[in-house]
Amino acid sequence: MSLRVGILEDDPLTRITVSEALQNRGFKVVISASNAADFISGFAKTPIDVGLLDLHLGDGPTGLDVAKHIRSKSKIVGIVFLTSFSDPRLLSGSSSDYPKGSRYLVKKSVVEMDTLVQEIDLAVADTSSVDQGLDVGLRMLSDTQIQTLRMIAEGYSNAEIARQRFVAEKTVEASIARIARQLNLVLPPGHNARMHMAQVYFRARGLDIGNES
Repeated sequence: MSLRVGILEDDPLTRITVSEALQNRGFKVVISASNAADFISGFAKTPIDVGLLDLHLGDGPTGLDVAKHIRSKSKIVGIVFLTSFSDPRLLSGSSSDYPKGSRYLVKKSVVEMDTLVQEIDLAVADTSSVDQGLDVGLRMLSDTQIQTLRMIAEGYSNAEIARQRFVAEKTVEASIARIARQLNLVLPPGHNARMHMAQVYFRARGLDIGNES
C-alpha cells in the first residue's frame, strides 16, 4: 500500500519537484500546501502516514508549529523536516522542541531522492525517537549559545542580550568569546568578531551573505 504524504513547502518549484519525485517512487501525495493553515486544514480531512515539512514559511506559523499539531493529533504519523536550516535550534532555540518521531534533513544535503525516501521510511517506522540533525559546526554549542548567536546576528548589543537573558553584560561578553573559540573563529587584527559570527548564523540558515569583512 502506498504511503500517504503531506507536503508543506512555501517554494512552489521545490514543492512541485518533490511531489512529482515522490509520486514517481510510488508514494501518494495527498496534501500539498504552501502555508501552515492550508496544511492543517488538509490534515483535518485527509489521513497521512508522513508529513514532509519545511521549517521557515515566512511570517506566521512555522513547520515546527505544524509538526506539533500533527503529533497532538496522532502518535503514529511520521514527521520529516526538509529545510535550509542546518541546525533545528536556529529556528526554535532548543532541539527539545521537536516532536518525537521527527527526522531532519538539510535541503542542500539531499543530492538524490534515495536520501529523502530513506528518511521518510525511517520516520514512519519509528515515531518514538528524534533525529535532531544538529549541524556539525554548531553541535558543540549549547541551546543558550545558539540563542546568543541568533541575537548577535539580529543586531542586539551585549547590553540588550544581557537584559533579555537576565545576566550581567560581562557574562555575555565571556559567552561570546567562548562561542568564537568553539567556532574556531581566528580573525586578523581589526576584524569584527560579531560580524563573522553573524555570517556563521546566516550561512547555517542557508543564506549566502558573502565574505565581506
